[in-house]
Amino acid sequence: MLTNPTPTKPKRTSAKPSVVRLTRKVPAWLPERVRRRLISRVRSSGGRLLHSTKFSKGERATLRHRKKIPVSVWSERHRVVHNSSIPGRWSNEITPYLAGVMDASMFPGVQDITLSKGPQTGGTEAIHNVVGYIADRSPAPTMYVFPSENTARENMTDRIYPMYTASSRLRGLLTGKSEDKGSIRLKLRNMHVYMAWSGSRTALSNKPICYLVMDELDKYQDSKKEASSEALALKRTETYPRKRKRWRISSPSDSGSAIQRNFDQAQGRFDYVVRCRHCGMEQVMRFEQIKWDGGTDANSQEIMAQHLAWYECEHCGTCWTDIDRDEAVKLGHWRERTSGLELFAYLQTVKPRSIAFHIPGWLSRFVSLSAIAGEFIAYKQAQKKGDPEWRNMRKDFYNARLALPWVDYEEERTKSAILALCDDRPRGRVPGVDKDGKPRVAALIAGVDTQGNEEKGHYKYVIRAFGYGESGESWKVQSGAVTSIEAMEKILWGSTYKDAQGNEHVVRFVMWDAMGHQTKRIYELASKHRTRMLPTQGKQKLDAPLQQTVIEYFPGTKIRVPGGVRLTKVNTKFFKDDLSAKLAIAPGDPGCFWLHAAPQTDDGSTILDSYAAEMTAEYYDFKLRKWIQPENKKNDYWDCEVLCLAGAWHIGVSNWKRPVETAQKQQSTPVAPKRPTAAPAQAAGVGMRPAWFSR
Repeated sequence: MLTNPTPTKPKRTSAKPSVVRLTRKVPAWLPERVRRRLISRVRSSGGRLLHSTKFSKGERATLRHRKKIPVSVWSERHRVVHNSSIPGRWSNEITPYLAGVMDASMFPGVQDITLSKGPQTGGTEAIHNVVGYIADRSPAPTMYVFPSENTARENMTDRIYPMYTASSRLRGLLTGKSEDKGSIRLKLRNMHVYMAWSGSRTALSNKPICYLVMDELDKYQDSKKEASSEALALKRTETYPRKRKRWRISSPSDSGSAIQRNFDQAQGRFDYVVRCRHCGMEQVMRFEQIKWDGGTDANSQEIMAQHLAWYECEHCGTCWTDIDRDEAVKLGHWRERTSGLELFAYLQTVKPRSIAFHIPGWLSRFVSLSAIAGEFIAYKQAQKKGDPEWRNMRKDFYNARLALPWVDYEEERTKSAILALCDDRPRGRVPGVDKDGKPRVAALIAGVDTQGNEEKGHYKYVIRAFGYGESGESWKVQSGAVTSIEAMEKILWGSTYKDAQGNEHVVRFVMWDAMGHQTKRIYELASKHRTRMLPTQGKQKLDAPLQQTVIEYFPGTKIRVPGGVRLTKVNTKFFKDDLSAKLAIAPGDPGCFWLHAAPQTDDGSTILDSYAAEMTAEYYDFKLRKWIQPENKKNDYWDCEVLCLAGAWHIGVSNWKRPVETAQKQQSTPVAPKRPTAAPAQAAGVGMRPAWFSR
């Protein structure tokens, strides 16, 4: 048997020898040649056996057992920041709120991490630290997804690759080969780092990914015909169901945006709690506590230049300067919004799969309190002056400084204002005569919006009654959804709609969105109902409200459409502007946009709740000068109403005159009509009828 004696100091060699002492006979089962060599070596060394062992660099790295450390500690030891106003080794004192974000990212069980943040708060750099930690401690394929290809290439060149070259720990992971370093791929000794961008299926596919970083998520440019870039990227992580980590980073844009949706759906949502160094009380910083003299009439440039704003502690009333704010942030920590638990107490207790952090601009030492106050004053003054840019200034303030989605207060009121347009007619009832007994309705017009795909589709519709004349008064008769063209055809042309006097009305004209999953069927339908229907296609920019193109063939084929159809391109901006203006008309005023009655159901809702919600979906961006539909907000009924207005424009309802009653009241005593007499004979001539023509 070989045992380990007290080690003796060997001579200095390239590898330390292992010293063992032979205490028993050499085993007889050893090969004779090996036994002789072993006995010879033992005798020559005085009963000791020296054996030299040397491990390769890879073996040493594999066998080494390194103590686990948090990402925040690793970052201060090994991360060097170069593209920053404070270059050098990473320090958690600069952005103390990011230490918890980094450490929580690698907490066991946490897979989805959302950062709803303002600019200049360091969120992206913190995730770079986590990726560096991963490369050093837990290597696996990693992908960054950026809004555009140029942004992806610039980040690789200017931020990601220099992170590896500047760190002595990470530098050893580089292979040194030129072909391993590209603008969209970095091959390390132990893992790959890929670059991808939104809108590119090629860049987002065919790669199994363990760690996924989606930066500036709300700026992704997604195709309406394909799955979102976020969804495509998430599919890359399916092969790592337990180990995967997915970060979503962005400043929020509108309500319902991707970053806001993920923040709201996270199991744990965290706010950063600061502590006043004067009274020791903790609080979540709020914009309402940022103070300055002069209110919204103050000079915004002077406020920012002279740093005249301060933060007022909500407990002791002490006025914090920017330096006091920075000290309060250093003493802070993350707290879960619902339970009130501290970050790691929540992670250990609840063990969530998804977490989210809210990082407003005033937490960052790079953002002055006076700068925040100055931007608020500027947009308020622009609003008072009627500057059309004030809405965009307000949106930028909410997104960048408050790290909150922008929701126009007028949009919030629109739903209740829309429901206020209901009259007392039941669904399906056409308005009858007015108080003078004259008919009010000129024509019933329908708008149909095509939704879904070939496997599972449906059609939403609105039938609206339009009045005579230029006032444009109209009444919603009915709306709904069906799953087949046959059912839609029955509603439009197989049904009649009565008014209070029992008069029957039929749908006079239909505008049907043909750009969905059933274009061929809709063209066939338009050919069948040639005088009562037009297939449509929405366009944001047109030289006229409506433009028509003759379609002779079914899409993708050489089969002729019987008689051809007129595809009508609809200027959506023109008619959406008109619809928005009509919705602003108060009930009872000329041109009102009436709805039918909306009785409450057993659960307190009304049959028009979904309709009203969809009518609030879109808003007008004055900077882009176009209508915007926030993500995850349905606007089907909004589009249907736009098509109804387009149909009324096409048939010219505003030029129709109310019919005049020509029949005279009958007298009580009937008078016998005079017997007609023959006309005097006239000589036939040029332009005269012959005498026999009247016989």
